[in-house]
Amino acid sequence: MSLNKKTEKEHRTTFPLHCLPEQLKDTVERVNMFTGMSMELTINIIFTMLSIICQYLVGVVSPYSGIPGPCSLYLLTLAESGEGKTFLSRLLMRPFYSQIEKMQLEYRDRLTIYKRQHRIWKTSLQGFDANQRQAIKNGKGVEDAQVQLDEHYKGEPKRPVEPKFSYQDVTFKALIQGLSLHAEAGIIMDEAISFFRSGLKNHLGLLNKGWDGGKYSFDRTDGENYELPLCLMLSLMIQPGVFSNYLEKHGEMAKSSGLLARFLVMKVKSSIGQRNSRIDEEGLNAVLAPFYDHIQGLLSLLEARFYDDSIPKDQLRLSDDAKMFLQEKQREIEQAILPGGKYSHIRDFASKAIEQALRLATIMTFYLTKPTGGSSAADLIYTKIIDARQIRNALTIVDWYLQQASDLFYPLSERYQFECEVRSLWSFIVKRLNKSQGIPFPKCELLQSGPGRLRHIDKLTPALNQLINQRLCCIIRYNGSSMLHIAGYYSNGSICTGGFPHNYSIVQMQNLKDEGFWHVDL
Repeated sequence: MSLNKKTEKEHRTTFPLHCLPEQLKDTVERVNMFTGMSMELTINIIFTMLSIICQYLVGVVSPYSGIPGPCSLYLLTLAESGEGKTFLSRLLMRPFYSQIEKMQLEYRDRLTIYKRQHRIWKTSLQGFDANQRQAIKNGKGVEDAQVQLDEHYKGEPKRPVEPKFSYQDVTFKALIQGLSLHAEAGIIMDEAISFFRSGLKNHLGLLNKGWDGGKYSFDRTDGENYELPLCLMLSLMIQPGVFSNYLEKHGEMAKSSGLLARFLVMKVKSSIGQRNSRIDEEGLNAVLAPFYDHIQGLLSLLEARFYDDSIPKDQLRLSDDAKMFLQEKQREIEQAILPGGKYSHIRDFASKAIEQALRLATIMTFYLTKPTGGSSAADLIYTKIIDARQIRNALTIVDWYLQQASDLFYPLSERYQFECEVRSLWSFIVKRLNKSQGIPFPKCELLQSGPGRLRHIDKLTPALNQLINQRLCCIIRYNGSSMLHIAGYYSNGSICTGGFPHNYSIVQMQNLKDEGFWHVDL
C-alpha cells in the first residue's frame, strides 16, 4: 500500500511532459540531461518566453462569448537559491534577449536620426512662426502663412517607440509611462524579492487588468490621464521562504483581490546535490539549436509587427470537438470546487482553469503551426484552429498547476484549519474516554476544557458533527437527566457505555445526508 501511495504522489507531482509539443518536450529533456537542473523550472522559463512573444502576435476567441482575448500568462515559480533560476533563464531566453538587444541598437540609431531631423524641423518652425507674425503685422498673406505653418506641423518627425517588451525591477510610475507607449509587455524577474517588497505589488487593479486584457484608466495627480489597452505577462521567481513572508503580510489582500488566482504556481523540487551535469558547451548549444531556430522565427514575426502596426494579431478558435471536451471538463471543475470537493480550498484558482487552458492551448498551437518562413504553402495549412488534442493537453497541464497550488495553499485554507480542529477535538475525546475507561462524559466538558480554539459552541459544533458523521462518537442522554454526554463506539459498532448498564436515548448520531460532508483523515 505504501508503495502505491508513493507512486501516486510521484505521478501527481511530475509535470506531464507528454502534453508539450514534441520539440519543447525534447528541449526540456535534453537541457535536464546536460545540466541536471529541474525540468519544471525549465518548463516555466520556456512558458515565460513563449508567453511574452505570443501575447504580441496571437489571441484566442472565447468559445463562450466570441470575444477575442489575450493569451498571456502569469507564472510564479518558487525555488530555493542555487536551483539555477538565473542560469536557465539566460540559457533558454538567449534568442529573446538577443533580439531585444538588436532592436534596441536599431532604436538608438533611429533615435539619433529623429533628434537630428527634429532639430532641423524645429529650426524651420521658427522661420514659419516668424513669417506668420510678419504677415499678421503687415495685414496681408496671413492665410498663406497659416497654411504653410499647418503643413509644417504635419511634417513633424515622429519619435521612434522604444522596443520595451520586458521589465525587471520597475516602479509603478515607470511601468505606466512605458505601457503608455507600448502597452504589451512583461515583467520577468528571476529574483523577484524586490517585486514582493515594492509598491507595484499593491496596484492590484493594474496587475489584474493586465492579465484580463482591456483598458486601464489612470489619473495622475498632475491631471495627466492614461487609458491603456493593457496586455501584460508576469514571470516571478522567488525563494519559498520570501513568498511565505509575503503571504503572511499581504496574502489575504492578494488572494481576495484575485491576483494570486491568476498565476500558474509551481514549487520546484530541488535538484541540488543530485545533478549529474555535463561540461559540454558545444553539445548543449547543439541540442538547443532547433528550439532557438524556431523561437527566432517567431521573434522575426514580433519584430515585423512592432514596426508595422497594420499587421493584425492572429485570433485562434476552438474546433467543435475541442469545445465539447472543454465543456465536459468545466463540469468536472465545477464539481471539484463545491464544498468538500478536490479544489474547494482553491476554488479561486480552479475557477480560472478553463481560461488558463485556453491561453496555454493557444500558445502551444501557435508554436506548433504558425508559419515563420514566408512559405505560401505553409500559410494554407495554418488554420488558426485549436483542436481537441491541444485543449486536452492544456487542461492536463493546468490540472498539474492546480495541484501545485493546492499543495501550496492548502495549509492556509479554511478546510485545512477545520481538519486540524477536527483532529484536535478527536484527540481530546479519545484521551477523555480512555481516562474514564470508556464511560461517556458530559458534553459541556468540551467547552470547559477542550481544545482552546473550540471552546465556543459555534466553533465546536461543526468539528463535533464531523466526528459524529464519521461514526467515531455520538451524543446520548441518560434517562432521567437533561445533560448531554459524548459516547464512543465498540469495534462491533455498538455504543460504548464503559461496561455499565444504563438506559439512554441517542440525541445525535451519524447522518450521511448532511450536505457538504467529506471524510477527514485522522
